Amino acid sequence: MAKLDEIAELLTEEIRSFGSWVEQLKELLKNIDDLRFEPETPGMEQLLNNHHSKLKVITEAQNSALNEIIANIKKSRWTPKWEVVIIYVVMLSNIIAFSYFGYHFIKFERQKEAAYLRGREESMIKARAYFDDHPIILKDYQKWLRKQDSTINQK
Repeated sequence: MAKLDEIAELLTEEIRSFGSWVEQLKELLKNIDDLRFEPETPGMEQLLNNHHSKLKVITEAQNSALNEIIANIKKSRWTPKWEVVIIYVVMLSNIIAFSYFGYHFIKFERQKEAAYLRGREESMIKARAYFDDHPIILKDYQKWLRKQDSTINQK
């Protein structure tokens, strides 16, 4: 039982000390309620205004740099002007050269065809004159032609 009395005594001491702590806490809370805390905003407002003005300056600098970059991009070209001029000159010279050679090729083909027709006409005239001078050869030629026609028709 002595132990039980000892434990009871300790508990009552603890309850008393707890009660005194509660009383001290009540007094401290009253002191805190009596204090009125009002923050000073002019200093913070000045800091915010300074920060805002610095941000404004930075934003304006970035906008001007961006506008300058956009202007440079608009002025830029994929190829330089001299290269474009050279490309146009080469294309124009190719067109002229192909037109010239095409014209002469067509002219040459027409001349070749005209020469062929003239040669054919001359050979026909010479063949007629020859056959008129040699009627026996004409008869042999006509036989040969009939023979040729018959072999072609059989195929």
